[in-house]
Amino acid sequence: MKQWTIIGGGIHAVTIALKLRSMGLEQSQLTIIDPHDNLCEQFAERTSKISMPFLRSPCVHHVHPDPFHLKQFAKINHYTNCTLGKYQRPQTNMFMDHIHMLIHQFNLNLCHISASAIDISRIGNHWSILLSNDNSIKTDHVVIAFGSYHDKNIPPLFQQQPDVQHIFHDNTINFKGSSHVVGSGISAAHLVNKLLNQDERTVHLWLNKNLTIHDFDADPGWLGPKNMTYFESITDSHKRLSLLNKERHKGSMPRELYLKLKHYQEQGRLIMHHDKIRDVRHHHIITDAKKIYYDRIILATGFSNSIYQLPLIKKLILNYHAPMAKCGLPQLTDELAWLPNLYVSGALADLKLGPFARNIAGGREAAKRIANAFNAKSYAS
Repeated sequence: MKQWTIIGGGIHAVTIALKLRSMGLEQSQLTIIDPHDNLCEQFAERTSKISMPFLRSPCVHHVHPDPFHLKQFAKINHYTNCTLGKYQRPQTNMFMDHIHMLIHQFNLNLCHISASAIDISRIGNHWSILLSNDNSIKTDHVVIAFGSYHDKNIPPLFQQQPDVQHIFHDNTINFKGSSHVVGSGISAAHLVNKLLNQDERTVHLWLNKNLTIHDFDADPGWLGPKNMTYFESITDSHKRLSLLNKERHKGSMPRELYLKLKHYQEQGRLIMHHDKIRDVRHHHIITDAKKIYYDRIILATGFSNSIYQLPLIKKLILNYHAPMAKCGLPQLTDELAWLPNLYVSGALADLKLGPFARNIAGGREAAKRIANAFNAKSYAS
């Protein structure tokens, strides 16, 4: 029997685990369930695949409870050029080094079970989680900390076509032989830079919308009371959801990345296509105006939200009547409890945490709120 079990092993899960450990939860009373070999492995793989040198978030957003801990880590370990711009966005490698140091310092690797949670049941006052390795975990409290759980979005036009890969596909990507990128956001921009830095080839970027420039995924006002007070005053869940969709800068990029693309375009090394792709056939991309041969296509077309299709989430809603707001998103307490002793973060906490719910900042806020519940339980016992 464990006291706390976290389902998920990414940035949100580690942020919450570190918060609970720093507040006194013993390592022996914590379990982290994630199918990867190492915690935060998927985040590391994805940032590496697009060669993202700096994160988009500022230096005070990371996994440790102390907002200045990453800056102190950089100073102690003598990192050079460790942040970028006025918001001090951290170097990605340093950010990951910081995470790995904390995972070992707090023995989170000893809490990690490399498996997937495939079923969940309520037994008396406890939860029982069935794992993909046929073992089960009995626990007092559960935290579902996916951040966001998405399937790769592969538009129908590109499905079943030869030499087309999604950038975040698990297979090895053929970067050397690829000259065509499809996408309009930050991942596509980093990917284009990666390809152009490898050699002197010309790269084609196929856009499905105009490039948009934003420093962050949403206005920084949503990180504090400036905007969140208003958000929390909205009682109609449909209005909250509409505001979420409006305020998230989906498919945008920071200015310095946009300027790099424009620079390559002026050099003639980058060709940006605004034409709508009508068909992909016989190794050609076809629009109303042209037909262009492609060697290989890498899709940077993001993800489709499939978290509510997970059997575990479906069961909580259908069998345990986890409360849903009228807009179709989970209805939570201030401590992010969805059911008794079951808490969520990330996409599942959108209606509570606002536009930054799925980001690193959202993980930090989720950790604070869940820690309040941990404190209350500890005090009561």
